[in-house]
Amino acid sequence: MDIALWFAAVGAPGSFWDSPSNVSGVVVLGFGLAAIVLSFGLAKVFKRFNGVAWMVLGAGVAISAYGIWRMGG
Repeated sequence: MDIALWFAAVGAPGSFWDSPSNVSGVVVLGFGLAAIVLSFGLAKVFKRFNGVAWMVLGAGVAISAYGIWRMGG
């Protein structure tokens, strides 16, 4: 089954999912959001935002911005 049909089944507009750059943008955005969530998890484990958590947060924001840029282009 095609990925566009999967998203059409849940009510997402099909024309958005026909573009490969939009699909890859959503995937990249998902990875970026996962990195942001991971950074907050690391901060909770370390009881503070240390350098590693800030680095992962920055990478997550950059990856998310790239995903949004991919969807816009």
